[in-house]
Amino acid sequence: MQIRSSKATAFVIAAFMLLASTAPIAAQDQAQPYPELDQQLKQLKAQFNADVGKVRVLVIGDPTCPPCRRGAAIIQENVVNKISSEKLAVYDVWVPLLNLQDPATLQRHAHQYAHLLPPGPRVTTYTDPEAYLGKKYGPILGVPYGAPAWDVYLVFPADARWGDAAPTPSYWEHQLGGMPSEKLLDGPRFGGEVGKLLQKAGQ
Repeated sequence: MQIRSSKATAFVIAAFMLLASTAPIAAQDQAQPYPELDQQLKQLKAQFNADVGKVRVLVIGDPTCPPCRRGAAIIQENVVNKISSEKLAVYDVWVPLLNLQDPATLQRHAHQYAHLLPPGPRVTTYTDPEAYLGKKYGPILGVPYGAPAWDVYLVFPADARWGDAAPTPSYWEHQLGGMPSEKLLDGPRFGGEVGKLLQKAGQ
C-alpha cells in the first residue's frame, strides 16, 4: 500500500512539473498577434498620420537577423530608454528578408524577440510578411540592386505626413553592406538626432 502511495505521489509531482514547464510556451502561443501590414500599409500610414506632432522613429528589421536584433536593442537603449518625451513614437516593423518566414512564423519570431524593443505606449510593433514596407523604402534610401530596405532606422520630424507617397526621413542610419559607411548605426548619434528633432518640436 505504501509503495502504491509513493508511486502516486511521484506521478502527481512529475505531472505538476510538466505542466509548469509548458506554461510559458502556452502563454506565448496565446499572445496577441501584432498588426500585420497589407500592401497599402494602411495601419502604419494611419498611425503615422495620427501621430503628427510627434517625432517618429521607424525600424525595419528581420527577427532572424542578429544585427537587426542588435539594432532593435540599440534603439531601445539610446532612444526609448533615454528620451522620456511623450512626443516620441516608435514603429518597429519585422520583415522576412534574411530567411523565409510565413506569417505565423514571423509572428512567432516577433514575439520571441519582443524584449529587445518592447511594445508600449510609445512603441508599436508590426509584422510585414511580404516586406511591403521594405520594398517601399528601398528606392527612397537608395538600397543597391533594387533590394528592399531592412536593418534600417529612420527618423521623421513632428510635421511629417504620409500622403500618396511614403514620407522621406529627415535622418536615417543602417547596418547594410553597400550603403554609406558614415550612416552606419551609432546609438548615441542616432539618439542625438532624435533629440534635436524633439527640441525643434518644442519638447
